[in-house]
Amino acid sequence: MPVDQATIEAERAIDEAFASSPLLALPSNQVMWTILAVNEDIFLKMHTERPHEEMHMVSDRLLNSLTHPLRACMRRWKDSRRPVRRSYVSDDYGHAWQWLKQAENYDQFCTIFPLWHRKKLKLSVEGKRLLIEPAHEDDKTYEAYNRLIRKEGRDDPVLEQPPAELLKLLRDRTKLKETWFRLKFDREVVSRLVDFHREPTSRGFTLPDHWRFLNFSLKEFRTVMVTLQSMMHGWYLVRTMVANGRMKGLGYPSSVWLLERDDLTSQLAEYTGVSHKSLNAFLDLVTFGSSGILNPDIATQPLIDLGNNQIALAPFVFLNLNVERNLCTLLNQIKEERDHYSRLVDMKEDALVGEIRDFLTDTGFEVISGRLQSTDVDCAIIDRRNRCCLCLELKWFIVPAEIREIGDRTKDLKKGVEQAKHLNDLFRTHDPRLEQLFRIDASYDFLSAVGSVNWIGMGDVQDPAIPIVKVWHLMGELKEKGLPFIMDWLRQRDYLPKVGQDFSVASLPIKVGDWSADWYGIMAPDPES
Repeated sequence: MPVDQATIEAERAIDEAFASSPLLALPSNQVMWTILAVNEDIFLKMHTERPHEEMHMVSDRLLNSLTHPLRACMRRWKDSRRPVRRSYVSDDYGHAWQWLKQAENYDQFCTIFPLWHRKKLKLSVEGKRLLIEPAHEDDKTYEAYNRLIRKEGRDDPVLEQPPAELLKLLRDRTKLKETWFRLKFDREVVSRLVDFHREPTSRGFTLPDHWRFLNFSLKEFRTVMVTLQSMMHGWYLVRTMVANGRMKGLGYPSSVWLLERDDLTSQLAEYTGVSHKSLNAFLDLVTFGSSGILNPDIATQPLIDLGNNQIALAPFVFLNLNVERNLCTLLNQIKEERDHYSRLVDMKEDALVGEIRDFLTDTGFEVISGRLQSTDVDCAIIDRRNRCCLCLELKWFIVPAEIREIGDRTKDLKKGVEQAKHLNDLFRTHDPRLEQLFRIDASYDFLSAVGSVNWIGMGDVQDPAIPIVKVWHLMGELKEKGLPFIMDWLRQRDYLPKVGQDFSVASLPIKVGDWSADWYGIMAPDPES
């Protein structure tokens, strides 16, 4: 059998093996609920056992894996008029747990095969084993940077411990039985939860308030999503309280919030003031598998339609969403929204210079942008006292969610690298327009780099002369350590994590059904070692 045909058949066999869980014998709404509820148990267990600094990687892995069983269920959907049975069933629980664990392996295969299709890997098949060349011999430093330096390179918003008064209010609004609980939301509860979340959550917002999409504004979207995240955090807090109180089953039957779609719309309209028209457009958009999306992602479409006008909201999912980034990813997948979104991205890159200027206001640095005869200058940061000039070619795009998008974003970064090289050449040849625009001369230390908000690419786009760094990682270090230090920090690539110190590349045996392979995993250091 030809190699390509054998690999294609292996891919198909692995897909079929993953989608053969015994859980799929149940009605589809029951499958969806069981998967979400068991995943809540997995998260609750890890949340109590893992150190805080590991949880973002744990949560990312769980979120990526959760999507696959939900997709498999959606593709084999069987309608049922029977309501979801919210109770512990040993066999169902065990099947769901095993499927979610297998989904972590399957997620790796879902990376491997697209890389092969785009000729980034060589694959061959021996029996039921997939042989990969290369696997992890190449430099993984840049991939590690993208993973370990959080998303945009800023510190994640951190919620403080909930105040005792808020916890008491949640207890007062919670009905308890032997194995389940129900939190009764009302204006006071939701208002207090939103107030608790508003300030730390808003620090993660970077897009302009005035942006408007086809059916709602960004401001409306933020308002609704922050409200939902706040409510789901309240639900999760109650779950942890009843679990710590040794409720039988730790509150498993109530781990996921179920309600009618119309009820959710009415509650959100009351708590947010957003119109029913905008709310319905929003809820339609974020429902898993809606808008013609063939490969939905729970991170971008976190609302689960169980049929019969019933929907499910999983606290784990909502607690681990990046509201703006996920919205951008989603809009970029929908033809009607994509062109409109692209125009907004151009505006965002312009606005980024203003954000940098505001951030550096109290540093004494000058921030200059302008046009030369042969190119635009996105952002130059100049330290007159120390005679340093750092030019940044700015890139703002969503983190690539699939292999095709990695190729597109790599092209964007390559263009930035070439523009940065051109600026270096202009300085080296004493271009009068550049020297006049920046008011510098040959005595200045000059460097051009690419500043990307979300993602710096892999090893194949890096250039020894041009650093690529996350903008807000750079800005945080610059404000603390000064421009002369930063120039050397960039040239020496000291912003990158060090293998063996900041991360390790481990061989990762993966298996789905009878099929196996050796892949790799990027691991954070063990804090106890």
